[in-house]
Amino acid sequence: MRRIPALLPVSAFAAGLALAITGCSGGGSRSTQAEQDMYTAVSKPLAAAASLPSGQRWAGGPAQGVRMAVPDHWITVPMGARPGALHAVGLARLTPSVLNEIVPGWASPGSVTLADPGSSGGSSSYEAIMSLSCAAARLPAGTNPLTGLNTLAEQEFTAINSSNAQLGQTTVDGRTAVLVYNQMSVGTASVTALQYAIAAPGGRICYVTLATQTPVPFMRIFSGLRPDIQILGA
Repeated sequence: MRRIPALLPVSAFAAGLALAITGCSGGGSRSTQAEQDMYTAVSKPLAAAASLPSGQRWAGGPAQGVRMAVPDHWITVPMGARPGALHAVGLARLTPSVLNEIVPGWASPGSVTLADPGSSGGSSSYEAIMSLSCAAARLPAGTNPLTGLNTLAEQEFTAINSSNAQLGQTTVDGRTAVLVYNQMSVGTASVTALQYAIAAPGGRICYVTLATQTPVPFMRIFSGLRPDIQILGA
């Protein structure tokens, strides 16, 4: 089943998402609960931590236009190793143009790619990857940021033929944002992508995207990132 609902506040979206998954999946109670918990967390008022949370480190910075606190065991993936990281989470078979819809800016030298190395280490065991990037906005002419972000998300869903596509309104660092939930089949892999698309100063959009084949353990991590995402630059 593929759903592209009207843009909703995340609190309302969480209830609709639970119904959508119940109707589409026969055995995902753990996944359903994890998804509801994620959207509940993301719908709460945002309060940034006064200092770097324990067990986390900063990733990104002024060169990327965005920085955020991430689990300190996550590693930074160099440019030459990014194709291997994509392969580990099931995205390597996509064309570059479609891949850029899912993980915007993944090939840009101005972006940061991170990976959870898993228990055994090495790129073949990466359990999830995360990308941070900012780029000039491609918002349709005459649209406000919220409507424009919604339109871009729908274009993403169409480009990759999502099996379950959801989006909802939220805020990140006090700025208009949408939270995108995307499930897709890539060959034999079932990949989930979670994304904040954030309207940033200077006519930019900043993206924080996580992709994994094991979404349940990463949904809580992803929702916990939001208070410590900072949009940089005028």
